[in-house]
Amino acid sequence: MPHASSQIAAQTAASATISGHLFRASIIAKRMALAAKNSRAMVLRAGTKAAGLKVISDYFDGLAGKTITLSNIINQCAISISRTSVRQWRTQTFLDRLALCQLRLGPEKSNMLDGAVTHRRLFLEEQLHSLRSQLSELKDQLADIQQYMQSSNVVAVTFRLEATQTGEFQSILESMANTISQQSNDIKAHITTSQNKLSHFQI
Repeated sequence: MPHASSQIAAQTAASATISGHLFRASIIAKRMALAAKNSRAMVLRAGTKAAGLKVISDYFDGLAGKTITLSNIINQCAISISRTSVRQWRTQTFLDRLALCQLRLGPEKSNMLDGAVTHRRLFLEEQLHSLRSQLSELKDQLADIQQYMQSSNVVAVTFRLEATQTGEFQSILESMANTISQQSNDIKAHITTSQNKLSHFQI
């Protein structure tokens, strides 16, 4: 029993850490969306010199929008997991206390608490089922956003190459591509940390 409680406590701490990292990732995603819109405006300003960059800047803009949407969904999912973990920890702690009470009461009187124990165990099972479902969803979403960020980095390389054809706009467009690439890497770092923290959930 104590092992179960400590495991759930570790899960609860991990879920809070994940929520924090995903919240920071969502903030960076909003900055990336702004950077993508700025690069799109600069490409339009450069005109025919940056004709090859228009499709890429549009892609950046769309990718940034998807990233914000997915980041918000992921963050809400992480918050739900955190809340479920807290409820699970409280339920397990209560069950541990009931078990101690049963030991103190002895075999003749301990059956008075059987109903409460059964009820709490069923509630704990429901929470475990909910947590498994939420974790499965979160893992898939984290994998999706990692794929988005990988795509963003690949596109940023192409953007920098195309920027060499834009004359006086080259340095500013390259700087914008570097900013988006760095933001993608920062988001990836938060997502990777979150994925690693999922190892605390042994369910």
